[in-house]
Order: sequence, then C-alpha cells, then structure tokens
Amino acid sequence: MMTQIVNFFRRNLLKKLIALIAAFFMWVYVMADQDPAIEGSYEVPLTISNANYEFIPLCEDKVIKINTRAPRSYFVKYNANAFRVYANLEGLQEGEHKITPQVVMPQGFELKGILPETVTVNLDTLTEQQMPIEITTSGAVSQESAIKEIQKSMDVVTVVGPKSFVEQVAKVYGNINFSGNTSSFEIQIPMHAVDAKGNAISQVRVVPSVITISVDIESGVKKKIIPVVPELSAADGWELSKISVEPAQVEITGAESVVNSIVTIKTVPFTVQTGQRTFKGTLKLVVPDGVTAKNDEVTVSAEIIRKPVMREQTAN
Repeated sequence: MMTQIVNFFRRNLLKKLIALIAAFFMWVYVMADQDPAIEGSYEVPLTISNANYEFIPLCEDKVIKINTRAPRSYFVKYNANAFRVYANLEGLQEGEHKITPQVVMPQGFELKGILPETVTVNLDTLTEQQMPIEITTSGAVSQESAIKEIQKSMDVVTVVGPKSFVEQVAKVYGNINFSGNTSSFEIQIPMHAVDAKGNAISQVRVVPSVITISVDIESGVKKKIIPVVPELSAADGWELSKISVEPAQVEITGAESVVNSIVTIKTVPFTVQTGQRTFKGTLKLVVPDGVTAKNDEVTVSAEIIRKPVMREQTAN
C-alpha cells in the first residue's frame, strides 16, 4: 500500500509540480482581483498618555484623521475603534510642546499619513483660587410680597483647573429665579465661573458646584418715597458747591419691616476730577438688600471751585 502511494507521487512529478505552481499563481491572481488593495481613512480620537501628574495637558486637536492602505475586505472588517492614536508626553515639563502622534493599527494595514501631522499640547499647572460668590436674580415675587433677606450657605468657593484658565475667571455666580414666589423657600443653585465678558470657562470646576440659598419672603409690601443723598467729593484743594440731584427723591418698595428703617438712599461714591468747573453725571444708587427702587440711578450736578488759600500776615 505504501509503495503504491510513493509511486503515485513519483509518476509525472514534473507535471504535478507545474500544476501546483500554476494553481498558486491563479489563486494569487483571483484574490488580488476580488480583494484589491485600496486606500481609506479613519477619524480616531487622540489619546494623551504619560503626562506628568503635576500638569494638566491641553490640546485643541481632539481627533486625528489617519490615511491607510489595505485589502478592501479589511475596511469592511475593521472600524475606527480598531485603531489607536496617542501623543506620548513622557518626560515633558510645563509649557507648549509639538508632538507627532503615534498610530497603532491592525495587522495588514499600511499607514499612508495622518492629519494633522503634529499636535500642540500645552502642559499647564493645576492650581486653585478662592472666589467670592455673587448672586443674580431673575423673575419677581408676587406683588403682595417682598424679599426680606437672602442668605448663602457659604460666601466663598474654590475654582480648580489649569492655571491659564483659572486666571481668566472674573466672577463666580449663581442665579435665583423668584418667578411668583409668595413664601420663604430654600433652594440649591449651581455655581458658574465666567470671564470678564461673561463667557463660561468650562475648563475649570467650582468646588462646591452647588450651594444652598435661603430666601426669606415677607408678605405685606410697603412703598416709601425717600430723599437721595449724592456721595460726591472733590480732590484736595478743591470743593463742591451748588450740588443738585435729579430726581431728588425715589420710591422704594419692600417688606414693611425693612422699608421703615430706611430714611435716605445714597449714590455710589464718586470723586470729581480737577481741571473742570462743572460736573454733571449719572450715578447708580446703593439699593439696600430686600428693597427695590423705581429708579436705580440719578443725575448729579455740581460746581467745582478752588479752596481759598489762607495767608499769614506778618506785622511790620
């Protein structure tokens, strides 16, 4: 039996080898024709790796486009999740760095290029800063009620994040919506960090992110007309005369217990500059908490004169 098998392979050996080689090349041709190599691209999220724990990496490029070449069937078999693109920050210190992303691909893919070819990564110091809380309001309580007092669970919060963004924070605030409330209430409001133009800074976080606000609303609203006192002053060597304010009185509204204790309302302090003979300007009123004023600003006028210089006379 064994001899027959050996004789079978020996018989016409050359023809059989030629047929085998021909079959191999035929298979290669068919595979190349049916599954040709093509080019394609994937968009892959950029991963930051090996950053020093003391720094926060900041990079505007979030996605890298990788151009590849592979058999057509591979583009059906694999999606973007099979690829990895990362920026290696090992050993880098604070500051801006140009990094060439590294690509990890499934076997069988040929890398043709990436866009962008380099990314800019800024290693920023993690820092924190304490900021006072400002409370803004929207809406209004019912006409029969007034806000007597607003209390915060804390006056200061901590802003945490990259140093370059923490330094941009101009204000941390929370908003209370009154919208027809008729009785006292307690509410938790989120804290928002914004820059000098009021734009939110999402790269920082506020700790705590919410605070508790207690609002004491009193029924029984009282209106009262009180005089305005302008807080106006002049520079050294000058004095003001004929000070007038328009309107001279304003109407305030609030809880009776609060309004009864208010006899005047002042403007914000203002110092008139030298070099002018008259002054006329609009000044904001300092409205006490729990009170609203019909007008929140007035027009103040005054004349500026030089103080007389007293000279000592020496007897002859």
